[in-house]
Amino acid sequence: MVPLPSPARKASSRRLIVFLAASVVMTRAGLSQQGSHSDVWLRMLQDAYSAHLSRVLAALPPHSGVPPLLDLTSKPEENSADRAWEDRFKGWGFSRGITDPGVPGPSEATSIATTFVESVGRPSALPARSCEAVLIAIPVAANSQIDHTHTLVYSRYSLKISKVLKGKQKHGFVEGGQIRAVQMGGRVLFPSGHMTSFILPREGFLDTGKQYLLFIWTPPGTETDMISNSYLIQDGRVFPLELEPDVSAYDNGMSFKEFEARVKFDIAKNIDTN
Repeated sequence: MVPLPSPARKASSRRLIVFLAASVVMTRAGLSQQGSHSDVWLRMLQDAYSAHLSRVLAALPPHSGVPPLLDLTSKPEENSADRAWEDRFKGWGFSRGITDPGVPGPSEATSIATTFVESVGRPSALPARSCEAVLIAIPVAANSQIDHTHTLVYSRYSLKISKVLKGKQKHGFVEGGQIRAVQMGGRVLFPSGHMTSFILPREGFLDTGKQYLLFIWTPPGTETDMISNSYLIQDGRVFPLELEPDVSAYDNGMSFKEFEARVKFDIAKNIDTN
C-alpha cells in the first residue's frame, strides 16, 4: 500500500504545483509574464522565511528575540574588526564550514544549524565576579557576522548603556554611552536567497529596542566585549535569556528591584552566584 502524504507534504506539493504552473504560463505567454512569475516566487520565499523564524523561536528560550541578520543578497561580507576574538573561539562553531546551500525549491529555502558548547559544570546565573561589567542597556542595532575561517557565525550588538552596575569608565562603560558586544549565533541570508539560522538552543538573542541587564566579559587576549548572561527587563520583572546556568529562580520572572538588589549584593561581595 502506498502511504498517504502528510498534510505538510500536501502543502509543499500544492506550492510546488503553483510554482510549476506559473513556470508553464510564463513560458507560453513570453517575457510579458516574467513579473508575475517573480511575484509568485517571492511570495513563496517570504512564506518560507516566516515559517522558518517561527521554528527558530520555538527552538530557543521563551524570551529570546530573533537572531540578527547578515544579508548577503544586498552586500558582500565585511572584514571583521573582531579577528583576535574569532581566533580565540576558532573551532567552537560549525566545523563543516559555512557555505551557501542554494535554493533548489521553496521547501529548501531555509535551514537551522545547531551547535552546543561543552563545559565542565554549569556556569553561574549571576557571574558578578567573573565579568568585567554588569550593565542595564538597550540594543539599538544588531547584525550577524561570519568569521574569517567560515566556521562560526556570531551576532554583534550596539548597546546604549542606561546604567552601570559594574565596569570601568576607561573601558567605555559609561552611562549614556554605547559599546559593541558579541554573542555566539546569528542568521545569514545567502546570495542564493537561502536563509540559515545558527543557534545554541539554550542561549537566546537580544531584541533591539528592549531593555536588558547584561553581564559582559572580555576574553583574554582580545578587545571584544562578549555577552555572558542576559536578562530581559519587562513590565517591572526580569526574565532569563540563557538556560545553561541554573536560572530556575527566575523562570517565572522576578521583580526588577529584587533582582537588581541581588546583583548589587554579589558585586559588592565579588562573588558568582545563582
